[in-house]
Amino acid sequence: MNKYFFMISLLIFGAGNVFAGETFVFKDKSKIYDVKVRVENCGAEEEKTICNGKAVFYLLKKNRPEVFQTVEMDETYLSVSGKKQKKGDLTELFGDANSGVYFLDYNFDGVEDLAVSNGFYLPYGGVSNDVFLYSKAKGKFVRNKELSDLETEKMSVDVNKKQKFIETFTKSGCCWHEKARYRFVNNRLQKFYLFTEDATGGGKWVRLITERLVKGRWRTTTKRVLIEKYYKD
Repeated sequence: MNKYFFMISLLIFGAGNVFAGETFVFKDKSKIYDVKVRVENCGAEEEKTICNGKAVFYLLKKNRPEVFQTVEMDETYLSVSGKKQKKGDLTELFGDANSGVYFLDYNFDGVEDLAVSNGFYLPYGGVSNDVFLYSKAKGKFVRNKELSDLETEKMSVDVNKKQKFIETFTKSGCCWHEKARYRFVNNRLQKFYLFTEDATGGGKWVRLITERLVKGRWRTTTKRVLIEKYYKD
């Protein structure tokens, strides 16, 4: 479990760092915010430049020097292989090839939320994230455990803006796949749909299990389909 804490800060750039490292500013992940990050280690990894280890993320309003929130992480995993521009002792980053900081409206309240990498912990290898929902009442981003767990334990997390649900996918080996959907109800994440493909029996059949939350109760349907027919494409 990552250890971190939040603080509202009026520090100027560069203050408060407790380790040597490199400093970057993500410039185009949001139309509202810039994110400065001081990260412990950077180096080449399979033709990419990867930064990991301890990190401090400084949140700023777009093109403003004042830091309004600081997030300290014991671990992160950033790709900084894209377009960049050196400015003094820091490097500005642009484009999708620079990753590890994301802004999405996870809870569909019309306000951007924040995700930052907490390491490389996804099943089968991949960048995992902690998620921070923006609290209008507190005027800052607050970590959401449920979403952070999804972004760390599931292979993919997709935000469906049109239908206002979050869909996850994960698997175990070749023969067990799971897709789940979640929505926010009274500011809490609620699972309402689960679909499982289970061909782990070693035979010629795959079990298709569909579970739906209807009026507060789960309803389950199961059917068997020939593997060669179900996976023919």
